[in-house]
Amino acid sequence: MNRRQFCSLIAASSLASSVAGCATWIDRSTADAVLNHTNSNPLAAVKPSSQAMVLSVDFHPIQPEAVTADRVASMWQWVDEMIIEPAHRSELAENGIRVGKVIRPDQFRQRLAEMAGPRDVVDVFLGEADVASEVSVGSRKIPMRLAKRYELPLRQPRSGAHVTLLRTQGQTVGRTLQDPQYVLAITPTQSKTASQIHLQCRPEIQHGVMRQKWISSDSAMRIDSRRDAWSLPWLDIDLEGGKGDLFVIAASQPAFGLGKEMMSGVSADNIEEQVVVLIQIERLAESKL
Repeated sequence: MNRRQFCSLIAASSLASSVAGCATWIDRSTADAVLNHTNSNPLAAVKPSSQAMVLSVDFHPIQPEAVTADRVASMWQWVDEMIIEPAHRSELAENGIRVGKVIRPDQFRQRLAEMAGPRDVVDVFLGEADVASEVSVGSRKIPMRLAKRYELPLRQPRSGAHVTLLRTQGQTVGRTLQDPQYVLAITPTQSKTASQIHLQCRPEIQHGVMRQKWISSDSAMRIDSRRDAWSLPWLDIDLEGGKGDLFVIAASQPAFGLGKEMMSGVSADNIEEQVVVLIQIERLAESKL
């Protein structure tokens, strides 16, 4: 089967797919308001209200094998990594994660585009269908409410049992997880500065089978479905910024540890890819009068 035939097959089957793909945002607060979540559409467009902030999230797959290590490392010349305290930056680095605030967005984005490799019409279609790569691709504009948790999948679930190893307080810990999927759980809160927002980005590994349970509230009963999760609070990524600020989260080079597990995979052409995640504060929530 050639790529064109594969593309047609995906177009016919993607509507029937019930598996959550990459870059699908899940707002647990929205799900809590629905009596039966199976009747809701998590991919339906949400119109941001005046009280919602908006994040712009871009996933840029790069092909490290197609460029030199120096060229991959060069993109960090336009990034301020000092926004993370040194001790915590070292802890993230021990787990293969690198974070910073982009200070030269145009140059940074151009360098990312140069490392993405050639993309044709089929690549674009497969990317929009979330099947071009095991890692997330594309762009999203996400309305968010303060203090509400949102989940950002970084790659497709890995089929089967896999061992995940982490570094914490100078020790290595690990678990064997079934069908793990790596996500960032993002919770926005108001900063001490009125013109800024605080984003808590917590790495999390969801695993196992989907479980359903009834949860009661003052107004109704609802069904909540989710998988078990290994939450990693000691690796929280705390970002503080105002409108237009751009942040980057990526795996270290060469990729290893949790960073590699979270942000690496193969494309439809069986080429190793790594995703670079860009998070931009596009709009702040309007304060209530």
